[in-house]
Amino acid sequence: MPSIELSDDSGFDAVCEAFDDQLALVAGQLNLVHAHLVETVEQLLQTDAWQQGGARTPEAFLQWKLGLSPARAQDVVAIARKRSEYPAVVELFDRGALSIEQVTEAVQVPEWADADIAQLATIATVTKLRRAKRSENFVGDPDEPAPAEPVPVDRLSFGVRNGRWRISGELGLDDGRRVEAALTERKDALVDAGDEQATWSNAFVDCFDRSLGAVESVSRRDHYRTWIHLDVTDGSMTTTDGWRVPMTIEQHLLCDGVVQPVWEREGIPFSVGRSQRIVPDRTRRIIEKRDRGCRVPGCNGRYVEIHHIIHWLDGGPTDTWNLISLCPRHHKLHHQGRLGITGNADEFDGVVFTDERGRRRAGVGTPAEPTDIPTPLEPYTPPLAQRFDWNWIGLGWIHPNALERQRERLAEHHALQQRAA
Repeated sequence: MPSIELSDDSGFDAVCEAFDDQLALVAGQLNLVHAHLVETVEQLLQTDAWQQGGARTPEAFLQWKLGLSPARAQDVVAIARKRSEYPAVVELFDRGALSIEQVTEAVQVPEWADADIAQLATIATVTKLRRAKRSENFVGDPDEPAPAEPVPVDRLSFGVRNGRWRISGELGLDDGRRVEAALTERKDALVDAGDEQATWSNAFVDCFDRSLGAVESVSRRDHYRTWIHLDVTDGSMTTTDGWRVPMTIEQHLLCDGVVQPVWEREGIPFSVGRSQRIVPDRTRRIIEKRDRGCRVPGCNGRYVEIHHIIHWLDGGPTDTWNLISLCPRHHKLHHQGRLGITGNADEFDGVVFTDERGRRRAGVGTPAEPTDIPTPLEPYTPPLAQRFDWNWIGLGWIHPNALERQRERLAEHHALQQRAA
């Protein structure tokens, strides 16, 4: 790969020009590689090859094989599915003139605006393309039936990020107002009980404390208990999925909480051997904390079942080395003979997974060393950084049929004026 060569007496302008040229070349090469990736994925989608190893979706397959983030894998698959519908955008992409981020935004406009958005994409940043693709900027074909209004979908997501538990989502108006009413009742109840500083977050937590407290079955209530793992060596606390508990919360739990100890011998928790086939809750928590999700390479499944690597009927013990976390899909594939599992689950890389052909499923795709770096026909031209005059650009875009209708109405109006004169 060529490097930048500068002499000691190179001026600032010469240094900037050298880096600009090199960055333009690298950007063009990167765009070409991404375009080739999208073309390859388009061909992949026409087959079932992405289902190897029990991959749930093409996006999950790309995350495993290429080491992509979920968002980037979604972008690649979305462009691949629409590649044949946007010839003008794809032609620029295949030349290295557009980045994959620009193309991701461009293929979200109506298909009939392909040529218009392709022209804008060559000078627009991703942020400006996101503004340009807004639906109100486009006037569709009046001869086509209006698209059906999207049906709103309730959604809710939650999880840990940066050591804090977060929740977000949206509900229908009726369900949302009921949730709001329940929170209001709980907040008022806390204030009536003497907590004049009660917040909405206090009311939110109190709602779910009451929900769990209302469960009559002790075994069911324990099944949904939050388990905290205390390491007696250094006093650290972690959740089952591995998040470190802050010291202030540790002190509160140790002063006023129930600690379920997990006993270990030489660093390995006690197991139950052949004396018990059903995995006890204590051992299950150990396995879930160790594996933190489905253990199959490339799988992001969080909800798991505990599986005996050597089946119980074949003499396998209920010991941690013989127990592994599998999502329901991969657990089913294994018992169908389509996913082989062998090894010691207590070791970091001690489990071998194989497909129905006996081929080993690696933990991550292994990139091959490139033998030839593609060269774009012309260096990549970065988008304009200054403020856009959207009126000059011509937003919004109008379908040719709609434009023809406008011209006809203008002609009729002009004829009426002529007759009236």
